Amino acid sequence: MQFGSIAVTGGNGGLGQAIINNLSAHARVTSLDITPGQPGVRSRYADVLSKPVLKEALEGHDAIVHVAALLLPTDPEESMFNTNVVGTWNVLKTAEELGIQKVVLISSECASGIINIQRMEQSCPDYLPIDKTHPERPLETYGLSKLLSDVAAESFARRGKIKIVSLRPTLILMPGMEAFVRKVRESDDPDLWSYVEVCDVVEAAHLALEYEGPAYDCFYLSARDTYAKEETLKFMERKFGRLPEVRDPDLYRLNPYAAIWDLTRCEKVLGLKPKSDWRQFIAKRKEFA
Repeated sequence: MQFGSIAVTGGNGGLGQAIINNLSAHARVTSLDITPGQPGVRSRYADVLSKPVLKEALEGHDAIVHVAALLLPTDPEESMFNTNVVGTWNVLKTAEELGIQKVVLISSECASGIINIQRMEQSCPDYLPIDKTHPERPLETYGLSKLLSDVAAESFARRGKIKIVSLRPTLILMPGMEAFVRKVRESDDPDLWSYVEVCDVVEAAHLALEYEGPAYDCFYLSARDTYAKEETLKFMERKFGRLPEVRDPDLYRLNPYAAIWDLTRCEKVLGLKPKSDWRQFIAKRKEFA
């Protein structure tokens, strides 16, 4: 790890805590949040919508992992937009002003518009598997907020003072969600049964901090498969009434349940080898029940 002091916004949430636990073995890590910190974790109060407070909290850090966001369907849209878009702009602008040279953003696959949190009717992908060059067509506020944040990040990176990596995880499976996985496997899931375990997101954040690629880059994070009972191409054709162009037929021939997201760059460029496996995820819960 090349950074001595790392700030994690939203560090008191489940994902933020997991990232802090991982990074603390390699650097001095501070949790920035509006909620009380966990015992034994260095914490500072910081509201991403208050730039002066944020600047004071970020001073002295070498890098940032920006997790803080509103992401629930019940969150007010205006608050969600402000927190996710203006809040991200504040983080990036403050980082630039303080000379912080690396920021990792936790974005979302919802930026693509293929999946959304409001259960709006989805648009059929142009092709499979979906990669970073696929057109982005978000319909609802959450997806839009994540896409705009990524566009802002690319703009800041273009100025040449910050290197930024945006990570777009699918549904993140956290401990305690085992029953949810079992239940959703029986449904016609609007999330298209896409998932990634929190361990892979944590590792991706670590790798992104070390990544020496271009000033801005973006990676989708997903398990290698879906947790659907139905084969991937079959449920995609059924859901959308047609099968998108399949650009990697061997992927779905070798694994009929392969993910709808292209993990090639994530594996070869970022260096993440996804360990997510919904079967083991459920089995772990049984072992400790």
